[in-house]
Amino acid sequence: MYTHPINDFGHGAGPLVGLWDRQEGVPGRCDVTLLPSTWFSIELQASTAVPEWGGQKVRSAQEEDAILGPEGRMRWVLSRQSKYHLVK
Repeated sequence: MYTHPINDFGHGAGPLVGLWDRQEGVPGRCDVTLLPSTWFSIELQASTAVPEWGGQKVRSAQEEDAILGPEGRMRWVLSRQSKYHLVK
């Protein structure tokens, strides 16, 4: 799980809380105070080998938006996705 800011200046301009490949943190960009009224993309990514596919690793990712409100409390912008959407 990791996060990056989203705002008027682009995808990722501002502090990070980890990255998919750097779960220990990102020195410098992870060492700043989060400001109230900032939007973030909260991301979850997991990979696992699938025996039925010859052990091939399959990645599943989810990205949801949250806001750190003016009172300093994090909340989802929309309801968090809890089910997969099957696209045929």
